[in-house]
Amino acid sequence: MEVKDQIELYLLFYTKLRLLIAKAVVLCKSKRLTRSGSIMMNPEQLVAFFQAHGGIVRTRQLHASGFSHYQLKPFIRQGDIVRVKQGVYKWHTTDQSELPEVATIVPGGVFCLFTAGAHYALTTFVASAYHLAIPRKAKVVLPDYPPIKLYYWNRTAYELGRTDVMIDGVRLPLYDAEKTVCDLLRQRHKLGLDLASEVLTTYLRRPDRNIARLVNYAGQLGLSQYMDTALTLLL
Repeated sequence: MEVKDQIELYLLFYTKLRLLIAKAVVLCKSKRLTRSGSIMMNPEQLVAFFQAHGGIVRTRQLHASGFSHYQLKPFIRQGDIVRVKQGVYKWHTTDQSELPEVATIVPGGVFCLFTAGAHYALTTFVASAYHLAIPRKAKVVLPDYPPIKLYYWNRTAYELGRTDVMIDGVRLPLYDAEKTVCDLLRQRHKLGLDLASEVLTTYLRRPDRNIARLVNYAGQLGLSQYMDTALTLLL
């Protein structure tokens, strides 16, 4: 092969190499822009997305809606978004209820005992942690904050009286008032008889009380004898 032909081949190779490098640079810039949020979504849409989910979202929810977790970084640096635990993010506001955040941290959890009791105003006692019931074999990793206490219940105790309520514009899992009374009475030896009496007395004053449902739940939870005696004395 002549020198002239070799030079032409080298020039052709060099030209193709430059084209490949240029394409690679463009691709890298495109990925960078996508990660930063310049292409995918603007900040206003991200704020609206968090608001629509009660201020708490999971990474998979972000991805399913076309967001990238790279878009959160500027907001995290500014303190607008807080990483609750791996894969869970919270839009930070000072007046925001923590209940939606807690529900997101504990998938399948149902607010019970004093957390549910506070919702129904059954007692003046203020617990130091959020109480949630989960299936007996469930496994949940809890962050250091917010404080959460888990109760591992069997199938009957976990499923009985479960409902959903709207709290701060978000639908959350919670036991109904009758189940909450029964659950607190099941803990009477730990809580004290005075507190158990307060819970039942307060419930019986409610205009929407449902004695039949209360007695039914008590029977399924092994409280029939105690409930019959208590109702005889208080009614």
